[in-house]
Amino acid sequence: MVESRCGIKCSTCSYRESAGCPGCLNMNKLFWGECDVKKCCESKKHDHCGQCADFACSEATSMSYARKEGDNGERIMNSQLWAFDVHEFCRNVVTQNAAELPKFFAPDAVICWHDSNEQLTMEEYIRANCEYPGTWDGKILRIEKTKEGLMTITKISSDGLQFHITSFFTILQGKVTRLDEYYSEVGDAPQWRKDMGIGKPIS
Repeated sequence: MVESRCGIKCSTCSYRESAGCPGCLNMNKLFWGECDVKKCCESKKHDHCGQCADFACSEATSMSYARKEGDNGERIMNSQLWAFDVHEFCRNVVTQNAAELPKFFAPDAVICWHDSNEQLTMEEYIRANCEYPGTWDGKILRIEKTKEGLMTITKISSDGLQFHITSFFTILQGKVTRLDEYYSEVGDAPQWRKDMGIGKPIS
């Protein structure tokens, strides 16, 4: 959930309570003065900085790494993750929605399925998922922030089978630039996927 323009998580800010601050989303004018990041973000009609094509700009970066009020890049990471809805991504994967999946990826994104030693392009990844035989379902069990983006553990079920996937998302400007996935069931690519003639060995 978006909590600020710059990426600060107001829900965990102790200063907000002591100062009676309602958060920048709820104020037209900040009582401590004008915020250039808020002003810029709202002038571009964005909900937060992570939606901007110039993210992370020098202004947002200098604020996040400021000596006194900075958070060592935490608000930049929050903005980045707010721009990428991992739950919506998972829903579109398990429903095999080929029309919606491209919006989550950078055009040159790299996807690696390490257990089967497959490296895929975005288009190949979408084909492999959306042409998967049968139906399947998934539930995210755990989400953790990483330096590059997100780590998730997802439980997948399909035609009586169940397995877990650990996924590492590298995210830039709300788009996945790299996705590394590890399956609990280790093995070669299935024959149906080999027949598609997609991907190449990771190594």
